[in-house]
Amino acid sequence: MANPYNNILQRIRTKNQPTWGKSKSNHDLLSDHTIGHGLKPGDILLFKRHQGNITSGILTRFLKRMYRFWDGWGWHMAYVYDISIDGSIIVAESKIGQGAQIIEYNSGDLLGEVRVYRWIDTPNLAELKNFTQIHMGCTYDLACYFWTGLQLLIKKFLGYTIPRIHNNKYTCWGLVCEMVQFMGKPLQPIERYPLIPEIVEVINRNGYRLY
Repeated sequence: MANPYNNILQRIRTKNQPTWGKSKSNHDLLSDHTIGHGLKPGDILLFKRHQGNITSGILTRFLKRMYRFWDGWGWHMAYVYDISIDGSIIVAESKIGQGAQIIEYNSGDLLGEVRVYRWIDTPNLAELKNFTQIHMGCTYDLACYFWTGLQLLIKKFLGYTIPRIHNNKYTCWGLVCEMVQFMGKPLQPIERYPLIPEIVEVINRNGYRLY
């Protein structure tokens, strides 16, 4: 059976692919089954932050000062798009220099490297498929870091929330928040820029962590 997403996946940037994941280009997507350590489509993945990343380290220290409750364990986020028959995990994520794309991981490679959260108990697979089809290939939103910091500081010191710019560009956090908004269960107000401490706090309070 031909993959209906081939025309979309061909537009995804594949340069500088990470060694721990490979682009998914030929798969019958959105199988209705739950395997692979209990994961299912729509689950949110929080990837462990490693010490070698200077930029995320600086931003983590800044955010930990603003959000004392946050442990700073993770940084990158993605959502599960499908689980293959052999247990591989197909995720949708947005990465600097590559934008929004579909990546396949071996389930064993993720053990100890991700925290898994379930925000939507029974996702509508057709809606998840539609959202992913629309957003794969979108550019990474580098300018979002500046606007997020500005929004955060103005809110803290002036008590006013400047509106978010919606430009069809997404950080990894932004893609996840856009997905759950599309699915009818938003994580935060649409005018707010996504912030990982706030996202995790909301999920821990109103959803649950699988592992």
